[in-house]
Amino acid sequence: MKKALYIITLLMLAACARYPKLPVDQFQKKMAETPDVQLLDVRTPAEFAEGHIPGAINIDWRDEDFLQQAEAQLDKSRPLMVYCRSGRRSESAAIALEEAGFDTYDLKNGFLAWTNAGKPVDHSQEVRYTLASGYFFRNDAVIDILPHRITSESELLNYFGRATVMGPGGNPTSIDFEKSMVIPVVMPPTDKNTEIVIEDLLKTSDNQLQLLFHVDRGNESRSYTIIPCKLLVVDAAYRDFDVMFTSPEKY
Repeated sequence: MKKALYIITLLMLAACARYPKLPVDQFQKKMAETPDVQLLDVRTPAEFAEGHIPGAINIDWRDEDFLQQAEAQLDKSRPLMVYCRSGRRSESAAIALEEAGFDTYDLKNGFLAWTNAGKPVDHSQEVRYTLASGYFFRNDAVIDILPHRITSESELLNYFGRATVMGPGGNPTSIDFEKSMVIPVVMPPTDKNTEIVIEDLLKTSDNQLQLLFHVDRGNESRSYTIIPCKLLVVDAAYRDFDVMFTSPEKY
């Protein structure tokens, strides 16, 4: 509800916004003439994966922490070019970013106008994800039947427990399964220091994701065993995709 009221307020301020709304050719010219320009795609991760303007980074406008992500990843001292699919989301995002102190330029009529004008499109298949922390694989769960994707909290808790620790950020990552799903990677119990290192998550076809990772193993043994695991949180748009795991070794 708060996000909806915030968006309405931003749209009411649109008439007096300071940011320029540039048509395609001017937008492209501004990028070419600005060596330190930043380019932001505010569509969903799934839209971004289908194709985007070369050089863009993706922060989803619908994310509740959109501004926090923008302030963490972008530089307010450098010009910021913003676009979405048709210009509606980027208009709201541009107003919010201007209010936060960014020097913002918006692409008029968005990515649709860009592609209709025959401008270059990057079809890179990289899929955005975040790593969930504060979870452990349950001792009474069976690794061999672990699904390649988890789409509900109840299913997640069948395999993973929550481990809250003291201090800031000690609570397990909150996962909204209406917007997200989880790709789990779990290794058999080991007494070695072991780390699963995620390299990339790629969309390889219209219905398949490929997860690339490797495993770093220490040589010294512990006095107890651990079950190494990683949880990747991705957009729910990939809920029906098959997930393939690729590692240099049999894990």
